[in-house]
Amino acid sequence: MPTTKRRATQTSTPSTHEVSAGAAQGGGGRRRIQSADKATEMLLALVAAGKAAPLRELARAAGMPNSLAHRYLASLTASGLAVQDEITGLYDLGPAALRIGASALGRLDPLRLAGEAMPQLVAETGLPTLLNVLGDRGPTIVRWERSYVPFITTLSVGSTFQLTNSATGRAMLAFMPAQIRDHLIELAVSKHHEKPPSDLLDRLATIRRRGYDEAESVLIPGLAAISAPILDMQEEAVACLTLIGASVEVLSIKEMAIARLVEASSRVSHACGSRFALGGSGVAEL
Repeated sequence: MPTTKRRATQTSTPSTHEVSAGAAQGGGGRRRIQSADKATEMLLALVAAGKAAPLRELARAAGMPNSLAHRYLASLTASGLAVQDEITGLYDLGPAALRIGASALGRLDPLRLAGEAMPQLVAETGLPTLLNVLGDRGPTIVRWERSYVPFITTLSVGSTFQLTNSATGRAMLAFMPAQIRDHLIELAVSKHHEKPPSDLLDRLATIRRRGYDEAESVLIPGLAAISAPILDMQEEAVACLTLIGASVEVLSIKEMAIARLVEASSRVSHACGSRFALGGSGVAEL
């Protein structure tokens, strides 16, 4: 007796092995898995929500109907990437998502990321670029990317700046918790004999709003600097990028240099988990 083949039916349940016939081509001509893309969109909607959220809100953020959003959320919940509160019905990131995030953050190296951004910053501005971290003697240069413009200075890797009287120091102070900031200022005054400007706290608030600081050197006459912080996921400064040069050269390209510096520091900060919009209005909607 001839046998008949039963025709397989497709369900709309998301499958990580599903590749639609018309799947979009990704970068480099790679085929993309449509259901994986949709699941990723839903996971990113959970991240962007910033808190537990209802189905309809997540569906709207992901650009899909409620019924489809529900199926993807069920899949994410089954894998531990999402959880649903039994009482409120709200969805949030699950333990698997938290483990992924913690692992990713543990592999981040802010100094490496900032260092990789420095050659482009020098090429765009023509100014030497310094990478600084906060040491026990103040902001300390840990990397120097030289420019093609001849520049003679006594500064070098290992040199330090004053904490309260330099653009580098203030750019870092502006993005520190108040208790730590005040303690560091007290140490700078008592241990390093600094004399902070009388309007220091007001200036730090301005730096926090615009995302950078600028200064004429009090130690090396004729030297100017523009500095912007590198922020971590807690929106605290972990390093600082500084453009330096002769005052006349910095002044001639000041607006462009500030724009490029803030762009670079924002890009590195976002890669480090920060959501703060340097030069913007605070926390960015990423």
